Amino acid sequence: MRAQPSEGVALISVLLVVAVLTSVVYHLVSRHASSIAQSQNALGFDQAMAYALGGEALARQVLYRDRTETGPDIDSFEEDWARAFPLFELDEQGVIEIQARDLNGCFNLNALAGEEPGPHLDRFKTLLRNLDMPEPIADETRDWIDADQAVLGFGAEDNHYLGLRPAYRTSGQPLAHVSELRLMRSMTPEHLQRLRLHVCVLPVNALKLNVNTATSHALAALAPELNESELRLLTETPRAFASLAEFTKVAAGFETVAPHLGVMSEFFEVQVRVSVGDGTAMLTSVLRRDPESSAITLISRDLGRDFRSRLIVETEDA
Repeated sequence: MRAQPSEGVALISVLLVVAVLTSVVYHLVSRHASSIAQSQNALGFDQAMAYALGGEALARQVLYRDRTETGPDIDSFEEDWARAFPLFELDEQGVIEIQARDLNGCFNLNALAGEEPGPHLDRFKTLLRNLDMPEPIADETRDWIDADQAVLGFGAEDNHYLGLRPAYRTSGQPLAHVSELRLMRSMTPEHLQRLRLHVCVLPVNALKLNVNTATSHALAALAPELNESELRLLTETPRAFASLAEFTKVAAGFETVAPHLGVMSEFFEVQVRVSVGDGTAMLTSVLRRDPESSAITLISRDLGRDFRSRLIVETEDA
């Protein structure tokens, strides 16, 4: 018996409905799976971020106890906060890595934002010269943060940057992050990589270096008469001076800049990296430790910064 035309149309209609329903169900299942994956990723990141904040809290406690419970009022690389924290293994098959950096151990670029930046500008030029970098970067940095449009020395103001593609303006305010230096006319990625170990950005316009933790180049910027051998001595000699007077006895040339030196630190950078399950979080926090009360204040938090581990993994020979 041959099927009637109406029966064939009905069969085709049923097949079309089945195909449409199959496609709808497929897309619903796909979207549901995608939604589950997104939820899992969000949950993993939230969990990692919670652990990262816990790592920051631990570093804050270590910095607080360093001032209140552990000996003389000095900060050096021999103290607990300066050593790489041990890896913390998590029950959820993850790890937490924490490390701290003394921000009074580097040249504060916002010292150029003070009312009388001239001496600090000359010191920054000395730092650049010792690093074999273009000195105009100093004038460009000062022009970047001052409020006027007058070009200082070999600097640059809006009239230069507005001619670029894409165009942009100078900030007209203190630096918020070292990465802003990449916008300067003479700065290259290689220059920034070389410089960022010796400079930092603090929420004050003062320059205060801890002689126990400052990089040799940051210290040498305050004493341009140092020769190469004296600079190498600062690099190779461990420093844990109990007082500034003790330092100036063995480091000639720093007496005149004593107001910009000390043996204690106020600002610290704490980096935390957490890997747990499928989630990873990297947190960089800038903290201020009050010189009087030792209270720890959060200045800023930054996510996604480059984390370079200082841990040394020892392996046994087979």
